[in-house]
Amino acid sequence: MSLHRRLWLILLFSTVFMLSLLALAPSTLMGYVLERASGGQLMLARTQGTLWQGSGIMLLQNASGIRSLGAYRWNLQPWQAAMQLQAGNYAPMSLRYRPLLARLDIDDLRLDLPAALLEVAVPQLHPYRLQGALQAHADHLQLDVHGMLGQVTIDWLHAASGMSPISPLGDYRIILKGDGQRLEASLDTQAGKLLLQAKGHLDPTKGVQISGTARAAAGSEDELNELLHYIGPETQPGIYTLSLMPQSIALP
Repeated sequence: MSLHRRLWLILLFSTVFMLSLLALAPSTLMGYVLERASGGQLMLARTQGTLWQGSGIMLLQNASGIRSLGAYRWNLQPWQAAMQLQAGNYAPMSLRYRPLLARLDIDDLRLDLPAALLEVAVPQLHPYRLQGALQAHADHLQLDVHGMLGQVTIDWLHAASGMSPISPLGDYRIILKGDGQRLEASLDTQAGKLLLQAKGHLDPTKGVQISGTARAAAGSEDELNELLHYIGPETQPGIYTLSLMPQSIALP
């Protein structure tokens, strides 16, 4: 066998070997990539499958401990810089990275998350020890280094606080609207004993600024009195100020 033919066969076998390794790359590699990209805040547990098509439990780790963010399945399509990501029993959402625009497009976002995640986004809420479930959905989002373009609706169901024995306090809707630079936020009560209403904006460099009101539904004034006084000062009879002032947020 000639030297040229031997070199060609070695190159061929090496290529096939490397492609086989990539095709069978374990799903744990996805967890490694996620952990590195999030600065150690996000992790994957109980992974199954491969890097290209697998599943796992996503975990959030911060100063408060480790929380589960639910089960996810993914189908990675590197030739299209895209991924199909399924959260729980929802239909898969589509994620596509557009390198020329340095932008991530997300279609059909559907997520179930713990209410404690609000404390990660807004550290000022940490003393309230928030509880309940968040259901987030959006038709289309564009994310880049400047911000978010699109709207996310978050339903906060069976909301409660570790500062009050009353559970649930109510159901609330949070709407986030981004114009690509600025992110506006609104909070409205859907039902419950604690009536909240607020508006504001979030800025990744300056922090969050939200202002509004909190009051008790008719008949719930006495049992919510202590919590309402903690939320803020009483500006009118039975109406308390809800205010989150700017505070620097450390980005991962």
